[in-house]
Amino acid sequence: MERLMTAKQVSELIEVKPCTVYQWVHEGLIPYVKLGRCVRFKKAELFRWIDKNYRKEQVSFKSIERVMRKKNPLQKEFF
Repeated sequence: MERLMTAKQVSELIEVKPCTVYQWVHEGLIPYVKLGRCVRFKKAELFRWIDKNYRKEQVSFKSIERVMRKKNPLQKEFF
């Protein structure tokens, strides 16, 4: 049986704050195991979840729009 990971270990692995991991648990976004009041994570399931949710970094339209507004705060729309 594989060892289970804590939220702190998961947060260090994927470089987010532990509170973010708990928020994802609350929202049902990340696979977890509940043992009484403790939340734990299976490493294999976690890596499958990461692979499934992996996206190449893309710049979204909203990101471009935000940058353009910072350059010209009076501009309401990008196009």
